[in-house]
Formats: sequence, structure tokens, C-alpha cells
Amino acid sequence: MQRILVVDDEPHMLKLMERIITEKTPFYVECTSNALEVPAILDRKTFDLVITDLKMPGMDGMDILKLINDNQRWEKVVMMTAFGSLEKALEALSTGVFDYITKPFKKEQIIFTINKAMRWQSIKREMRQLSQIFDREPYTDAVLAFKHEYIRRLASRLGGDYRVLTEHSGLSGEEIAVALEEWEPDQD
Repeated sequence: MQRILVVDDEPHMLKLMERIITEKTPFYVECTSNALEVPAILDRKTFDLVITDLKMPGMDGMDILKLINDNQRWEKVVMMTAFGSLEKALEALSTGVFDYITKPFKKEQIIFTINKAMRWQSIKREMRQLSQIFDREPYTDAVLAFKHEYIRRLASRLGGDYRVLTEHSGLSGEEIAVALEEWEPDQD
């Protein structure tokens, strides 16, 4: 399941974001009103997206973005601010923020931005998985890894019925069984 961390020093904004994400998306959300907790949270967990306020005491949104960038972390960052200025938006975008949203925003706007970021992360994850297959050596290991990934994706799309998978893949039931035994559904 894709995960989101929301950081904002305003408790009502955290509650609003948590409610929107919980009710309108399939994603897991974790929130904190203390930006100084972010390094420890990121040490314990990986998220797909960090949505952070720009102006906060102790550690602001740009500091969080820098922490993520400097550590070459997986997370994308969406910056929110009530102090919208073209200068700050350009600075944030030039330092790698995924998107920049000015408060107050419409619920549809934040949902659109979240979905866009999560699609990007899904594509990035898929590219990383395929790249790992292509980087395998020798060739026979790469072919085996490709076959397992192919069967896993086919099973995700069509279900786990071996007869259907055999029919669609052209592979034997034994090949499918071996690949599915090694697949853990939580990997998606």
C-alpha cells in the first residue's frame, strides 16, 4: 500500500488532510504537527509522498525537502503554503519539490495532486523493478526473473486460477505454481 506523510503545524489542517486522504484515496496516511519529528519518522519508515507546509517552527518545508534530497530518499514532496509567492514556488520547484499548492485549496486539487504523485511513484517503482530484472546476470537468471514477474502481474490481473493463468500465459501449471509460491502479495 502506498503511504503518505503529512506535516503541518496547524492541527486543523492535519485533521482536514487526514480526512480527505482517508475518505477519498486508497492510501495510508500518517500525520505529525511537529516537523522536528520528521527525521525520526523517516528513519523508521519509507513513504511515497510527503505533504508538508512551507512555514513551520523548528524545521520548515524547505528543510524537509533538503533532508529528503540530501539522503536520496524515495519520497516525493508536495509543498503547501498560505504564503504563496511566485519566488517561493520557483525556489521549491527548482530544488525538486513535486508540486506546490497554495492554501486554501480545493479538496479536488489536493486529491488530483496526490493521485498524480502516487502514479509517478508507481511508475518509478515499476521501472526500478524492471531495471533490476535487466541487470541480472547471467541471462538465464534474468529470463527466470522476467518469467516470475510476468506470472505475478498476470495473476494480479486475472486472479489465481491456474487454469486461466495457464491458458493466458502458455506456461505450464507447474511453472505458474513455482512463480506464485515465491510471490508475496504485499510486494505490490
